[in-house]
Amino acid sequence: MITYHQYLDRYPVTKDSKTLILGTIHPHRTEEFMIPFFYGNRNSLWNLLSDAFPENLPKPISLQNIVRFLQEKHIAMSDTIISCRRTNRTAFDRDLIPMELNHELVQQIRDAQIDRILCTSSFGKNNAFKLFYENILGLKITTQIKIDREVILPAELFGRPILLKALLSPSGAANISLSKNPIYLAHREKYAGHPTPIYAFKVDYYRAEFDR
Repeated sequence: MITYHQYLDRYPVTKDSKTLILGTIHPHRTEEFMIPFFYGNRNSLWNLLSDAFPENLPKPISLQNIVRFLQEKHIAMSDTIISCRRTNRTAFDRDLIPMELNHELVQQIRDAQIDRILCTSSFGKNNAFKLFYENILGLKITTQIKIDREVILPAELFGRPILLKALLSPSGAANISLSKNPIYLAHREKYAGHPTPIYAFKVDYYRAEFDR
């Protein structure tokens, strides 16, 4: 089963973009998406950002509201994979075999005003950070980068220094592992009385990352 990206050409990185949200590639069956857009299969990212910025991205969440929110915040969306083969009918990165990577990203970033690239998956097999940093840029992830979950890209790559960061996954499936993550554990007491403490933490985390 081969998946071809449906949104890269329809929603290119605009020249006024300052933040780039970078993933891998959407699940195969886009016709079943709740919203025909990046992360529209389950809306996990958009629910987080809606709860973090209810005035900017109100519910019910729609494609029109998402596009307007991104424009207001000067945020661009893109992915590292243009096409891939899937070993299983899942949305997991580990089940992907990249066929064509999005090397055009490099010039798109140069042409924009992007100073932050926020990856929705990190250092595992076929994760966004790894594919961009190692396979597209040709650099090597170090132990310190994994500890910090971020790195400043050399200014000579894009004409300016850019922060490349691995976000905590917006997916609800990642909440179990997040409950043991030192980033969450350092703030656990703040959310002890909340009915959904991990989700509340993620809303605050995403608000802090995108509040600019």
